[in-house]
Amino acid sequence: MKTAAMNVKDYLESLPEDRHQALGTLRKRIKRIWPGIVEDMTYGMPTFTLDGHALCAIASQKHFMALYIMPYDLLRAFKNDLLVHDCGKSCIRFKRLEPETLDLFDRIIKYTGSQMALSKYFGKTGNMRGNGKAR
Repeated sequence: MKTAAMNVKDYLESLPEDRHQALGTLRKRIKRIWPGIVEDMTYGMPTFTLDGHALCAIASQKHFMALYIMPYDLLRAFKNDLLVHDCGKSCIRFKRLEPETLDLFDRIIKYTGSQMALSKYFGKTGNMRGNGKAR
């Protein structure tokens, strides 16, 4: 969904209450897991950068919400866990946050953040296309 929001707070406040709460919860967890993470609006969605490298993003799309993992090759470690989820190359789509989903997201965010240097995308600029999809 396109947004005119210039910052994460405005982005979240522009969402329907259920999505505002879900993505707000996910945002808080990302910031709690990685206290030094920097958030901004990139490609129209809240994006989180760790030590100068894009780690993840969250978004409200038309029919779902999504967690995007920029070093998406690291998601292979969660291949079995993700079988029951609707996933793209770099995104995990969800309609609501269940406790099991939050637990999985916590593990994914911790792992991908701690293993970013092992990603084939580490240190490469522009690992996101202009359409908001990771390569």
